[in-house]
Amino acid sequence: MPHWSLLVEKHTLQYEYTALSTPDTFSGSVFSGVCVCVCVCDDRQISHYCNEEQDWKKSEIWRDVPELHESRDWFLHQLYLLSNCTNSKCSELHVLQRRAGCEVEKLPDGTIKNPKGFDEYQYDGEDFIVFNFNTTQWINKNPKAKETKLKWDSQTIRNQIIKDELKNCMNWISTFNNTQRKEL
Repeated sequence: MPHWSLLVEKHTLQYEYTALSTPDTFSGSVFSGVCVCVCVCDDRQISHYCNEEQDWKKSEIWRDVPELHESRDWFLHQLYLLSNCTNSKCSELHVLQRRAGCEVEKLPDGTIKNPKGFDEYQYDGEDFIVFNFNTTQWINKNPKAKETKLKWDSQTIRNQIIKDELKNCMNWISTFNNTQRKEL
């Protein structure tokens, strides 16, 4: 009889965002966003953000799935707030990163097991703040995140949207995997 844990497929849909504030000596900030879907340990980029066109470019099989609700401008604004930048100008380089998405395990009979949503931020290379899916609240991972936690916890509508997106993430993984199987 086969060992079930060997037959479990792990699937991850992960959005990764990175924003860099550039010192005054450079022109403008840089934003990049990549959406990566990991299916059975097979990384496959399914969309990316194009800075030139300021829009998401998606692979054909992923065209109907929405990006996360927070825009490039919102993300850059958060970086400027954290960096104490004025008028989008900073005296030094700062980095804000976000990793959001979900992970599921799929049994051979199609049953989804251990679904987990995540939304976490790093600032200047250190863990910063993490969304708690169960409580719809933020957990500060760094003393510098205390003010951000208080502010983001009070944004109940935004937090519910994040929770809903993380729930929908499981459906997006199924859509991607089913479409990918049809193409093969």
